[in-house]
Amino acid sequence: MADEKKDNETTSERKVGVYICYCGGNISDHVDVEKVCENAKKIPGVAIARTDMFMCSDPGQELIIEDLRSGAVDRVVVASCAPDLHEMTFRSAITRADSNPYIYEHANIREQVSWVHHGDAATDKATRLVGAATAKAKQLKPLDPIRVEAKQHATVIGGGIAGLRAAKDLATRGFKVALIEKSPFLGGRAAQLDRVAPTGEKVSDLIAEIAQEVLNEADITVYTCSRVTYFEGYVGDFKLRFERQPAESAEDQDKIKEMSESGKGFGEFIPFVGVCPAEIPESSEEFTIETGVIVLATGFKPYVPRQGEYGYGENEEVVTLPELIRIMAENQKNGDLLEVNGKKIKSVAMIHCVGSRQIPGVHEEDETGYLNEYCSRTCCGSTLHAGNLIRETYPGTRVFDFY
Repeated sequence: MADEKKDNETTSERKVGVYICYCGGNISDHVDVEKVCENAKKIPGVAIARTDMFMCSDPGQELIIEDLRSGAVDRVVVASCAPDLHEMTFRSAITRADSNPYIYEHANIREQVSWVHHGDAATDKATRLVGAATAKAKQLKPLDPIRVEAKQHATVIGGGIAGLRAAKDLATRGFKVALIEKSPFLGGRAAQLDRVAPTGEKVSDLIAEIAQEVLNEADITVYTCSRVTYFEGYVGDFKLRFERQPAESAEDQDKIKEMSESGKGFGEFIPFVGVCPAEIPESSEEFTIETGVIVLATGFKPYVPRQGEYGYGENEEVVTLPELIRIMAENQKNGDLLEVNGKKIKSVAMIHCVGSRQIPGVHEEDETGYLNEYCSRTCCGSTLHAGNLIRETYPGTRVFDFY
């Protein structure tokens, strides 16, 4: 109790400096910066509250340095843009003031406020974020960086294009790498695509190149048909257990059987390097790895419309974007019109945002009770790319976009 009382007394004696940035209008166009500053001055523990046009500038940093050196403040709050841009800028400024860089807390009032809110709502939210940052700053204690010896081994979970790239880059830097993929195949979701935007390169070519590099790399061990069952440890020293099992789905088993029994050679069935790169286990095998870092490259699950949503499942010409991409990849061009299920298509309607930006009370939840209220950020670009590809390949097919 005595130690807790001492900590509380120390916290109440903190002298917090709050520095609020105009960001050249990026913030001040929608947030009343001076009002936020006045509100900050009323917060217990705030010794100084200042504003500046650009806190990240040399003059802005000097405000912090001078206040720390004079003893006017012993904790720092900066309210400005996202911390990934200038967190280190302000920590460095605090260090130049001969203070500990960890006595600093950041409030993001640009991306989280001025870019998404306007008027009084923006000012009120900025005030609350500054208040929260100030409360946290009063609890901050000086820290000293420590160095931890890490095992020179990395584990990448996921054998898609991101996992392959991560494994290759880590091996290039001298790490031993274990690549764990749950399916029998490498390439992930990317392997189900045809071309990438904006270059138009064939995905199979990209995967073939990186997969070949991974499979040829002596420092990378690939484990397919594998699932992580347990892990423990801390930064630089993890123990990870995983199990290799026979291919789960009948579809995967049939593919593997077809490839292994083909008398015509693998080329007919394997479009690129990376399919079945490791021997498929006939029974379960358990492995334990000691590793220094774990990279999660676990991919995504595409949205599947419900039965009847925009006619999906009821009309065979209503397809998802991944399905359309596969149709175009497999289509043998015969004339100026796209063909779907043997039918010539004169026009295509691209309906955007299906499965994203869902509204409670309007859209149905999935089987887990979840709604996708966010924008996926990838759909529009992918849809427009597919539309352009249709226009270039099948000039007789018209494309309409619906938002």
